[in-house]
Amino acid sequence: MADQDVSYEVRTLRPTEDATDELLRIADEESADLLVIGLRRRSPVGKLILGANAQRILLDAACPVLAVKPAE
Repeated sequence: MADQDVSYEVRTLRPTEDATDELLRIADEESADLLVIGLRRRSPVGKLILGANAQRILLDAACPVLAVKPAE
């Protein structure tokens, strides 16, 4: 990807920050054109706890969201 003209920035969150809220805030602040999030298989309990973050991003983002999963 080094030869592509894609700008990005790496930010580190404090443990007390909600990653979903922060991601959505930054996307709004930066007027993001697209959010890309990764998904992975989870147990039913994991889906209840961690799947909610992906769902919130998909539903609440002001820009399009591309959700990708790893190759099997």
